[in-house]
Amino acid sequence: MSNALINFYHNLEEPIIIYDKKLDVLYHNLSFKKIFGEFNNSQGFDCLKKLSYKFSYQMCFLKSEDVRTYNPVISAITKEVNFTTFAAYQKEEDVFYHFMIKAFSVKRYRIVYFYDITKDLQTDKLKEENERLRIQNINFVNTNSKAQNQAVKMALLNRISISIKNELDIKTLIEKSLKELSIVFGASKSYFAQYVKNDFVIKYVYPEVYTPQIGEKVIYPKNINDDLHNGINSIQACLKEHDGASIPLLNSTTRIIMPILKNSQLYGIAVIFTPKKEVGELERELLVGISMVVSSSLIQASLFHQISQKKEELENAIKELKETQLQLINSEKMASLGQLIASVAHEINTPLGAINANNEIMDKMFENQTTENIEMLKEINKIDKEAIKRISNIVQSLKRFVRLDESIQQEADINKELDLTLELIRHKTKRGFEIIKEFENNPMVNCYPNMLNQVFLNILMNSIHSIEDIKAENSDYVGKIKLKTYIEGDFLRVEIFDNGEGISTKNKNKIFDAGFTTKKKGQGTGLGLAICKKIIEKHKGVLSFESLEGENFGDYKTVFRIEIPI
Repeated sequence: MSNALINFYHNLEEPIIIYDKKLDVLYHNLSFKKIFGEFNNSQGFDCLKKLSYKFSYQMCFLKSEDVRTYNPVISAITKEVNFTTFAAYQKEEDVFYHFMIKAFSVKRYRIVYFYDITKDLQTDKLKEENERLRIQNINFVNTNSKAQNQAVKMALLNRISISIKNELDIKTLIEKSLKELSIVFGASKSYFAQYVKNDFVIKYVYPEVYTPQIGEKVIYPKNINDDLHNGINSIQACLKEHDGASIPLLNSTTRIIMPILKNSQLYGIAVIFTPKKEVGELERELLVGISMVVSSSLIQASLFHQISQKKEELENAIKELKETQLQLINSEKMASLGQLIASVAHEINTPLGAINANNEIMDKMFENQTTENIEMLKEINKIDKEAIKRISNIVQSLKRFVRLDESIQQEADINKELDLTLELIRHKTKRGFEIIKEFENNPMVNCYPNMLNQVFLNILMNSIHSIEDIKAENSDYVGKIKLKTYIEGDFLRVEIFDNGEGISTKNKNKIFDAGFTTKKKGQGTGLGLAICKKIIEKHKGVLSFESLEGENFGDYKTVFRIEIPI
C-alpha cells in the first residue's frame, strides 16, 4: 500500500481500517486507535472479531457456510460487495458511539469507515437539537429497517417455501427445513424431535456431525411442553440442551423450540441453538411463518405417502387376485379332468367285466378242442389278459394322477410320480421317441403329489409337442426325453431334457406369463407354465429353464429344472 494513501487516511477524523483479501490488517488510523484503543496488527482479524462483540446491530441476513461462527457485522465486513449499516458501540458503561459503517473494496484492499453520527455538542441547545435529530434519525432508521426487515421476512419465507413446499418425502422435508432454520438464525446446531408416546425423540439433525444424537430423548419442563402443544414457540437462554442432558453447553446459548403441527396435533419440534443473545420481533414472526410452511408441507407429504401406500396395497391386491384366478383355473382344470377320468373309467370297466367272463367260458371250451385250436385259443386268451391288464393299469394311473381326495400335503416318492406321468403319456412316446431315466435313490418328499404330477405332465407334453414339430418335417427324427432326479444340498432336483426346437430368445422372458403361448389357436391356453410356476412356488421351490436355440445342449436343446425343499 502506497505512502500517499496512508498519508491521506492518517489525518481523517473518522476511524478507518484497511485489510487485504486474506483478512490481514494492513493499516488503522489515529482516530481508530482513539475510539477503539490500541489494535494489534499481528493478530489481525481475530482482534476485529473481538471488537465486533461490543456492537449492537439490527438483524442482518447474510448466508454463511459455517453457521457455528456466524456474526452479521463480521460477515458484512468480509463480503466483497459494498455494505452500509448502523451500529452502536459501547466504549464505557455510560459512553456510547453511534456509527454508520461503510465497507467497500478498492482493488485488492477492503476499506471500512466508521462515521460517527453522535456529535459532541458544546452547548445544551446544540445537545437538545442533536438529540432531537438523533431521535428523528433513529426513528427514520427504525422505520426504514422495519420496512427492509419485512421485505427480508417475505423474501425468506418465499425462498424457504419454494425449497420445501414441493418436497413429498417427509425425511427430506424435515432435513431441508432444519438447514434453512440454521441459516436464518445462524445456528450452531439444530435437530427435529418427533413426538412419540408423550416423548420427544431426536430423529434428524443438522449438521450431520451431530448424527450420534439421533434416538436421544429430549425433556422440557411442563410449562414449555404446554406451550408447544398449544403451538407456541419457546425461546430461552440455556446452559443445557434440555433438562435431561448430562453434558452442559460450553457457553450460554439461545435455544429456540418451534412446534410443528400436523392436522392441528403436535407432530414434533424443531430445536435451534443460536449464539444470538436476542431474538427480535422479526425473527419471531419468521418462526411463526416457517412453522406454518413446514406444517402445511408435512400434511401434503403425509397425504402423498398415504396415497403411495394405498397404491401399493391396491397393486398387491391385484397381484393376489391374479394368483387366485390362476388357482381357480387350476382347480377347474383338475375338476374337469377328474370328471373325464371318472367317465372313462366307467366306460372301460364295463367291457372289462364282459371280457373276464368270456375268458372263463373260453377256458372251459378249450377242453373239447383239438390241440392246435386249444393252443391258439390260449394265445388269444393270453393277449386278452394282457390287454385287460393294460386297460386296468391306465385306469389306476388316471385315478392316482387326479387324486381328487388328496388336498393336503403328504410324503411321496418323486421317482414313482414321474413313472406315473410317463405311463399316462406312453401312447404319445411309444413310436419315434427315446425315454431315458436317470433316477437316484431319493428320500420321500412332503408335497402335493397331484399338483406336482400336473407340473411334470405339462412340461413333458410341451417337450413332446416341440419334438413333434420337428418330426412333422423329418419323419426319421428320433425324439429324446431324459428325466433326471438327484439331491443337491437341501433340495431334491428334477431335470427334464428334450431335443425339440428349443425356446427362442425373444420368448424366454414370457413363457411363464399367463396367457402367453406359441401353439396354434385352439391348441393351447397359455396357462400351463404359469400354473406350474405357481405350484412350485407353493412348494417353496423354484422352476427354471435353460434353452439354447439353434445349437445342441449336449444331446438336447432345452432343460426344465425343478427344485423342491426336502
